[in-house]
Amino acid sequence: MKVVAITIAALLACAAAIAAPAFVPTPPTWVKDQKLVLESRDPGLAANKKLVFDMWRAIIQGGHTELAPKYFATDYIQHNPNIGSGRDTMVAYMRATRPVRPIEPDIHFPVIAMVAEGPYVVVATVSYAPDPANPSKKYAGAHFDMFRIANGKIAEHWDNLPKDPALLHTDPNTLNKP
Repeated sequence: MKVVAITIAALLACAAAIAAPAFVPTPPTWVKDQKLVLESRDPGLAANKKLVFDMWRAIIQGGHTELAPKYFATDYIQHNPNIGSGRDTMVAYMRATRPVRPIEPDIHFPVIAMVAEGPYVVVATVSYAPDPANPSKKYAGAHFDMFRIANGKIAEHWDNLPKDPALLHTDPNTLNKP
């Protein structure tokens, strides 16, 4: 009898959990005027933010790899598990994953924030991915890129992407849409 009561209680708990409404996360919001995230009272931090902002528009978004020497150190260190280190390796990856496009005045990814401290600049953007519960829909989350600046160039990069061979052939500019 005790086993039956425990089984019934467990089944009722499972039924209640299944019937409970799913939580609805608050989607991230982004800045309307991206030029505002470039501001800083410290001219050095503002310059670092501008370097990353301009590089993003020209290379990540625009595919203008011919401009890589302007933005990246030769011995650039990459911590994304899908890409090797070195400016030439980064250029080869960019050429393989995106066409050359016009350099736009803003970053197309919705920018949540850009924060600079010392030699580091962190860019937080809204990212969209298929909802595991309903793959026909997308949900909004956040993506983070951190850059270390040395001698006026991007010397190092970190992000939160997982190791995935498909990313070696993916243009994030075409996928990151609601």
